[in-house]
Amino acid sequence: MKGLHGVFLVALLSVCGSAFSQETTPERPQDYAWGAELELPEASSWYRVDLPSGVYARSVWPDLRDVRVFNHDGERVPFTLVTRHIEAAEPEAIPLRLFPLAAKEEESGVVQLRSPDGVDIRIEGRRVNNVGQSYLLALPETMPERFALTQLGLTWSQPAERWQAKATLFYSDDLRRWTLLQEDAPLMELTSGSDRLKIDTIPVNRRLTARYLLMVFDAPRLPVTITQATATLGREETPLEQVKLVSEGQSVSSTEALYQWTQPQPFSSLAVELAEEGVLPVDIAWRSAQNDPWQPLRKEVLWRRDGQSQAEIPLPGSVVQAVRITTLDAHLPAALPKVVGSRDRQVLVFNTQGKKPFMLAWGNKAAQPAAVSLDGLIPEALRKQVDPAALPEAQVKAAVTLGGEARLSATSQAERQELWKTVLVWGALLLGVAGLVWMGLGVWRDVKSR
Repeated sequence: MKGLHGVFLVALLSVCGSAFSQETTPERPQDYAWGAELELPEASSWYRVDLPSGVYARSVWPDLRDVRVFNHDGERVPFTLVTRHIEAAEPEAIPLRLFPLAAKEEESGVVQLRSPDGVDIRIEGRRVNNVGQSYLLALPETMPERFALTQLGLTWSQPAERWQAKATLFYSDDLRRWTLLQEDAPLMELTSGSDRLKIDTIPVNRRLTARYLLMVFDAPRLPVTITQATATLGREETPLEQVKLVSEGQSVSSTEALYQWTQPQPFSSLAVELAEEGVLPVDIAWRSAQNDPWQPLRKEVLWRRDGQSQAEIPLPGSVVQAVRITTLDAHLPAALPKVVGSRDRQVLVFNTQGKKPFMLAWGNKAAQPAAVSLDGLIPEALRKQVDPAALPEAQVKAAVTLGGEARLSATSQAERQELWKTVLVWGALLLGVAGLVWMGLGVWRDVKSR
């Protein structure tokens, strides 16, 4: 009996011991779900690769730890990942001089406005709906000839009650020729119980040559007084700085929609776009994983007018798997809004060790971080002669299937060893119980035979 028990235990320890003693095998392209051959334009010791959108969308890990480069013999070559990011200065809010204007009746397509100090403004050739209270905004004389205007911010006196209005913006360089900048931009301050919704900015996102802005409300008298206006300047975004990933949206109810990405992403901002022109107040929430609780993001009024819409919504820097949009006192439109996430673009730099062709590979749940530092790939002394930003760029060919989608749920060696440890513990416990039962049966037989 004891001998049989010992044999079982020795056999179990032998199997588990062999599992623990297995050496780590080198990675191969088939360990990854997908790959793409890299076309090298010229002879070089290092190359840059601008990762295609499919790599971001289908990599298992948000930090792209499951991205590799292999040579012709299937050997992994040294590489590093560099964030393509341009540090941007904080947006500058510039105070504007504010002049209230009195509107006259519109006649023959001409809008006439006059300030108390005698400045006359005529807008010809474009009809403005419901010409009401208006303001002339003068930019500082120190402004550059051409600049990027991100948004116009307004401050008003505390209203006695809830209010909302629409404002149309024009710009001019000489107070004579006016060009439409933004039409029917919503402004409001609403309260419902303890909730408060305030829209006091007009997004612009345009490059202008202007010295004056003209703001025309659709109401002859506002329940508030505009006391201050500021212009927030920005810069032109370079498309290569951000990767845009579109989510899959589905309607949960008439007031709620759910948007998900194939893999969680470290988004820095969200763009929510209405499919058609209109205004839609919503409450937006996000989560990092499918079973995580929803985190509130912000209440927002979505709008679209003349091809323009509200600005992107910044995110707190966490990984995002899904976004939930719930309407406020409204129903979802027939065509759901589109939700697009933005994340930093990565550039892969690799060393051409071994024979070509080289292959980019991605998609492996069992992958461990393998990227080296830039100093480890190109020594600092060499970087005086080799500029990483000026390296020749390898072109990524069409993607092919390597190990397939099964690699998206693969387990690492550490996880497999942990599983064997669990098996060993449970096996030892079961053998111990079996031994006790066997001994009990032996005692019972001895007692019965007497």
